[in-house]
Amino acid sequence: MDQVDRPMTRERLLRRGAAGALGLAAGGVLAERALSAELGGVTLNWLTWNDHYFTAQLQKVKKTTQIAGRVQLISDDADAYIRVKRGGAHWDISSEDALWVPKFYKEGLIEPFDLSEIAASKQLYSVARQVPFWKAGSKQMGYPFGWSSLQIYYNPKHVKTKPDSYHALIDKKYKKKIVLENQPTDLLAMSGIATGAKKPYNMTKAELSRAKQFLKALKPNVLKLVSQNTEVVSALTDESAWLAIENLGTDVRVKDAKGPLIKVAKAKEGAYGWMDAEMMLKGSSHKDKFPAFINAMEQAPWIAKNFLDKGRPLFNEKAYKILVNTGHKERADRFFYNDPERPLKMVLKGPSGNAQAYIDAFNEVFSS
Repeated sequence: MDQVDRPMTRERLLRRGAAGALGLAAGGVLAERALSAELGGVTLNWLTWNDHYFTAQLQKVKKTTQIAGRVQLISDDADAYIRVKRGGAHWDISSEDALWVPKFYKEGLIEPFDLSEIAASKQLYSVARQVPFWKAGSKQMGYPFGWSSLQIYYNPKHVKTKPDSYHALIDKKYKKKIVLENQPTDLLAMSGIATGAKKPYNMTKAELSRAKQFLKALKPNVLKLVSQNTEVVSALTDESAWLAIENLGTDVRVKDAKGPLIKVAKAKEGAYGWMDAEMMLKGSSHKDKFPAFINAMEQAPWIAKNFLDKGRPLFNEKAYKILVNTGHKERADRFFYNDPERPLKMVLKGPSGNAQAYIDAFNEVFSS
């Protein structure tokens, strides 16, 4: 993905959603699907992050199921939401975090499904199959994928005092040394946690004002806002950035990339995080292919490999057993893989109760 160096405004999201939908049509998606149908297969257009798949995995799934996955990377949940709202018929699957999933359902953007029809679901931890806010009666709103808390990572060579508070990030000595994912709502929510908001994703006017001031103090220290967490890993690896707020396992990913020692700190103000799922979009013309595609993508060997490469835990219990049996138990346990109840105790990502106010506050900071 291209580096995101501008704030993700609602207007920009709308333009991107519309342009993306038109671009798909102009780019020959209909022709691609016609050719796939002629060859006995279909192509599913999938809005997701780059840590949900491997290229080799998509190729293998296409070969074995005759179902191709065409990935369109998203920067955050709002990005996917706007794209689906603007061009729903062009998308088949979307990945989404935590409380965004029921928002999609309530707005009629997804279709719940019978989880038992996907054989791979038997590999999931039981708690992942029973997440209450992902249930629509006896059906499922999304297929459980992964989860993580978000913590502060720092390079001890440059950051001498452990940053155990979000307020450490606004220290002027870290000017242009912090890299963050470009997720406006979540950055405002983090700022809300830092300033004592009771409900970070549904702040009062006064709480949002305090969060905005915190974000304003943080801005001079932000080197860049990026689209994918791989870019955070790269910035910590080449030491252009000294600090980040990122998923579990980021320190090991930097080490695997031959980067410097990176340590982790928990902010005393409290943790927040996410748990995500794959949703079947109501506008899809290939909903009948969703179960087979997800079943092939979610097999334990691929999920175990994903954990080792991407760092954070996932909801596939059979994959944990593979990790244990192949000598990776310490690493899996270090990042709480075998504790799938853990994310349910966190402040979870979700849509803001006043989305426009959050976007306006973010833009007033990062557009100035």
